[in-house]
Amino acid sequence: MPVEYCFAVNPNSNVRKPRIATKEKKELLGFHLHLLEGKVFVRDGNSSLVQVKSNPTPFASNASVFCRGGSKLILGNGKARFRFFDRVTFSCRDQGIFLQAGSLLADLRAGGYWFVEGFDAKLQVSGKVVILVDSTTNGGLKLICLGGKGVISGQGSDGGKVELFPGELVFAKPQGKGFSDKLNVNLKTLVATSALVHEFPDYEGFRKDVGRAILDQQSLIRKRFRAVVGDARTPDTFDIRELSAESSASEANATDSAP
Repeated sequence: MPVEYCFAVNPNSNVRKPRIATKEKKELLGFHLHLLEGKVFVRDGNSSLVQVKSNPTPFASNASVFCRGGSKLILGNGKARFRFFDRVTFSCRDQGIFLQAGSLLADLRAGGYWFVEGFDAKLQVSGKVVILVDSTTNGGLKLICLGGKGVISGQGSDGGKVELFPGELVFAKPQGKGFSDKLNVNLKTLVATSALVHEFPDYEGFRKDVGRAILDQQSLIRKRFRAVVGDARTPDTFDIRELSAESSASEANATDSAP
C-alpha cells in the first residue's frame, strides 16, 4: 500500500552531514534471530513451512521467511540489524536479502555493506546508514535514508550509483534502468507514522541518531509540498498524489505527535 509522506525540496542538500559515529567496517556473515513477536514462518529449500521460535538458531542461506499480520521480527547479521513488521515475505542470501513483498528497515550504523534484491533489481548498499526499503509492483525497490549516508549501487555495467542522505528517497528501476530522480521526504512525518521505527524497542542509540537526522533536516527545509509518494507500477514512473486539505490537516496532527 502507498505510504503518506510530506516531501520537501531542500536547496542545501549538499551541505548535510551525517551524525553517525565511524565504526570499523564489517562484512555480513549470517542471519540470526534477535527479536520475534507474532507468527513468522520459514521454509528451507523444498521443506514444509515451520513456525520460527524464539531461539538464536541461524537462518539458513536461501531460506524463505513469511511474516504474518502484526508480527515483528529483527534479524542480525554481524552488527547490522534488519527489522520486519506485519505482512512481509523475503528470502535470506549469503550477504543480503531478497525482498519479495512488504518493507524492511536496515540499520547499518556500524558500517560495511549488504545486498538487497527485488524481483527485477539487485543493489549493493554501503556506508554507515539507516535505510527503509519497500518492494514495488514493477519489480524494483523504493529506498529512503533515515540517517547517515548510504551509497546505493546497481549491479551490472549499467546499474548506476546514487548517494542518499537523510530524508532522500529514490526508486531503483527494474530491467537495469538505474535510478529515479531523488525526492526529499519530511523525516519528522515519516518517523512519526512508520511502524518500522516506533513499534520496536530502542537499542544502541537508534532513536537518538534518527532524531538528530530529523533536527538537521528541519533546519534545512525551505519549501513543502503535501503529497503521497506511492508505488512504482511501470519501469519508468511512480505514483505521486497531492493530498487534500483534510488529509493535510490530519497528517499535520500525526507529525506533531512524535513517537
